[in-house]
Order: sequence, then C-alpha cells, then structure tokens
Amino acid sequence: MAMQGRPLAVLVIVNMAAAALSASLLTFIFGDSLTEVGNNNFLQYSLAKSNFPYYGIDYPGGQATGRFTNGRTIGDIISPKLGIPSPPAYLSLLPTADAILCSNDYVNNFLQPFLADSQQYTHDEFVGLLTATLEQHLVRLYQLGARKMVFHGLGPLGCIPSQRVKSRRGQCLTQVNQWVQKFNSRVQNLIASLNRHLPSAQMSFADTYQAVLDLITNPNTYGFKVSNTSCCKVDTSLGGLCLPNSKLCSNQTEYVFWDAFHPSDAANAILAEKFFSSLFSNSTTASSVPSH
Repeated sequence: MAMQGRPLAVLVIVNMAAAALSASLLTFIFGDSLTEVGNNNFLQYSLAKSNFPYYGIDYPGGQATGRFTNGRTIGDIISPKLGIPSPPAYLSLLPTADAILCSNDYVNNFLQPFLADSQQYTHDEFVGLLTATLEQHLVRLYQLGARKMVFHGLGPLGCIPSQRVKSRRGQCLTQVNQWVQKFNSRVQNLIASLNRHLPSAQMSFADTYQAVLDLITNPNTYGFKVSNTSCCKVDTSLGGLCLPNSKLCSNQTEYVFWDAFHPSDAANAILAEKFFSSLFSNSTTASSVPSH
C-alpha cells in the first residue's frame, strides 16, 4: 500500500486465507516509508520519493527501487523466512487503483510545530485520535477476513537523526520518546481488547522499542560504530532525504541510520532478525544478539 511522508515506524502484517485461492495464505504489509518498496514511484504528486541515487546502492542490482534505505527493508528480509517473495509495490500490480492510505502521523505531522496537527491537538488528544483510527482499520481488516495480524510498534523516534538535531548537543529527545511509549501502551491495550471481543482474532503487538533503543545506545555490540547521525549527510531542513549531491560515509555497514529517518540495510537486518525471533521463535534459531 502506498504511503506518503516519513516514518511512523509502524508495520502491520496481515495474513488472510483466501477461498478463491484454495485457502492459500496471503500476506499483506501495511506500512510507512520504513516498509516502502516503490509505491510512491506511481504517485504523480507524491513529494516523498526515493527512486534516485544514493538509495538502493546496496540493493541487488545497485539501483534505486523506491525503498528509503541503501538496501533492503525489514519486510524484504522477513519475507524469505516466511517462504514468500519480497513484497512488490502494490501500485505496480494495480496501477490504476486508488491506494493512498495516509501520511506518517507522528514524524510528519505532530512533531512538526509548523503543521496543523501539532497546533490543533494536545498530545493526549492526538494519541486518542490515532488509536481510534487504528481501531477502525483493524476492525475493517477483520471484517474483510484477516485473522492474524502483527502490529509493529513505534521505536524511539526521539533518537532518530531528524529529532536529535533539535537538541543542543545532539541528544535523544526525552519527551518524544515518552510520547512514543504512551502510544505503544495504548495500542497494546487496544489489541488485547480486540482479541477478547473479535472471535478467532489473533492480533499481536511487536514491541521493538527496547530493541531499537539498544541498537542505538550500544551500537558496538552489533558491529556498528555510529548511531547518532546518518551515513548519508542530509539537510533536515530540506526533508532529510539522501539526495544525489549528498556526501556519503565511507562504509555504510558502520552506521545504524542511512538518512535522517531510516535505518541502514545492516540495521534492518538485525532488527528484522529480532522482530522475527520474538514473534516466530519456534521457526528460527536466531541468536539473542545478532550482528552483521
């Protein structure tokens, strides 16, 4: 599904049994730019695109595909573990379909003081709005036949490069991280409630906040050297994306972040392993501290 903007850090994986396909398993990934695989390439007026260098330089073929990283997304890495191919761009399959769902609400809206959402709502009101909207969408997916859903919670957004530059010493923004944790807690309660009230629903919340924070706080443990800035030197006042005239670091595998918002391929590999291990521990023998 196509998303516009920058990361909310939410991944919803939905499995649906389709009678029309002899009850074969279908997997859908609804996400933001963290899971984007090229949908925005098909949106004429989207300002959030990554179909240019240096995005994709470490992806097979070395070409920009529309992924907001130097290589693979978490969805790309998890898919083979589930025995399915990497997710295609939804709009490449249905180029005439209207599949624009929404923008990225936290980073793109509430954390931007000059935009309407940050002025119109208090944080508590905004969390309530997001949670209520999420409930509507999860119930709608259930009504369409989805029974197994995994909701990937927010990571420590206060520690991504685009937020660190707002502090005097490049530190994590504590208040932003507190907001994130409150949102995650509300979503966990929502999912527990839906599981109780929707027959046969199997919804899971993947709380990866601590895993991502540990990767940022202790990069050396995972084979990284830099976690407080990005490999691609970006101008956050101009969107924070890695442009063709940006300066790159000498070794992408040493950096947790690729641009001001998105993890590098190496970081995605570790986070995907942790995510997969926590949810599908019976299907993997991954170590507790993977490295690259």
